[in-house]
Amino acid sequence: MEKENDLIEQKYRELYEKSLELQKHYVDTISALIRAIDARDHYTKDHSLKVSYIAEAIAKELGLPVEKIEIIQQACKLHDLGKIGIKDVILLKSGKLNDEEWEEIKRHPVLGAEIIKPLAFLSDAAVLIRQDHERWDGGGYPEGLKGEEIDIGARVIMVADAYDAMVSGRSYREPLSKDEAVEKIKSNSGTQFDPKVVEAFLKIVDKI
Repeated sequence: MEKENDLIEQKYRELYEKSLELQKHYVDTISALIRAIDARDHYTKDHSLKVSYIAEAIAKELGLPVEKIEIIQQACKLHDLGKIGIKDVILLKSGKLNDEEWEEIKRHPVLGAEIIKPLAFLSDAAVLIRQDHERWDGGGYPEGLKGEEIDIGARVIMVADAYDAMVSGRSYREPLSKDEAVEKIKSNSGTQFDPKVVEAFLKIVDKI
């Protein structure tokens, strides 16, 4: 009986290790897709990693549990995955988007969430990816969620994502200064962003 138990335990460990290895392969593959997306537009190179770094600092300031912070980091690295389904002519357009093009761009959070939905170990991250463009006041997309209907992880990513986008150059505008970006984040507290998350961001922004 003891030998059988040892054998079962050994097989369990082997299956667990293979599961972790398979998960790593999936994540590596998706990360490669993210790098491909970043490479399509040199203005957004390393954006996902920068957002992850900022979001982690905000989450720690908020005192979120380690497990939640890990999910936030996963979601940050994958939050633009859905842009792989957006045409370059729209994604890289230097001028203002028309209504039809804007509706196409707004599809990317849902596309990203759907791509990783079959991967059970990323299901929590998929929720945050889908909610990345919701707003505290309910004026976001794709579902128009409001306030605490939005997962706290997504509310953290919103601020981190917006800040990095503002201080990074884009094909259609020059980057804002750090002070200008901080003022815009502050001015949108209570409308676009959760005031509690903005408060945490303001405490860590000089450290990033």
